[in-house]
Amino acid sequence: MNDTLYWVMLRQEGKKVIGYSLGLALYEWIVTWIYPIIIQSPAIEEIPKSFPSGVKRAFGVSTGEEVDLSYEAYISAQLFGRIWSLIISFYGINSANALVAQPVEQGFMAYPLSSPVSRSEILNTQIGVLLTELALVTGSTLSGIYTATRHFDIPIARWQYFRLGILAFSLGSTISACSLLLAVLFDTKEESERWASALTFAFYGLDVVSSLSDRFSGLRYLTPFGMFRPQQVLQEKVLPTKEILALGAITGLNLFLAGILFSRKDLAI
Repeated sequence: MNDTLYWVMLRQEGKKVIGYSLGLALYEWIVTWIYPIIIQSPAIEEIPKSFPSGVKRAFGVSTGEEVDLSYEAYISAQLFGRIWSLIISFYGINSANALVAQPVEQGFMAYPLSSPVSRSEILNTQIGVLLTELALVTGSTLSGIYTATRHFDIPIARWQYFRLGILAFSLGSTISACSLLLAVLFDTKEESERWASALTFAFYGLDVVSSLSDRFSGLRYLTPFGMFRPQQVLQEKVLPTKEILALGAITGLNLFLAGILFSRKDLAI
């Protein structure tokens, strides 16, 4: 990695990291503040029963006879079940393009490429910035949960959320790595962003469909989103090792291919 380029790009992306982090933390504080009010409502157990089981499964809510009023079930439905996946996907696509496709298209990449620095070092630096951003956003999300639950006196097992954070970071890394590969493959930011968005939402759609019915449950194995089941992680209190390793392998493969393509790509200097 090139230290100078790393800090320049990280500062450039700083406002976006802060914006996403503060937005997620604020949202977590709001939904956590509402949680004690909701569970005290007499009708709270009847409301979830009115929704079809397919809808509840799609949002990561338990479909059993008894209504789960735990904070883990609540935060999974309100944030981690679907919203987090969309946010981190959009963030990964945007950041990958801002770090690779946009500098190439605007000519900024010509400066580091014309210096005595290898292409692999430049790309590895951008990858380092991308992973740092994801770690910061994921860490801010966990910090928001920790501080909000502590402030409102909601007991949680923090280590369970840390495990979920590892899985969430792995998912974000996979989507970002796929987007970065496409950013290297295509010549313009618009084109790479369009293809990355289409591929990501196709994966996301497969995951939603797989949750609607047991007949389609096999589709979850065709998408990285199928490995992200937050309520299971939080309530079963286990580290999803297989899922994390699988997502890590997909991420590594995409970054490896991106490195090969970037080293051979015809770039104007």
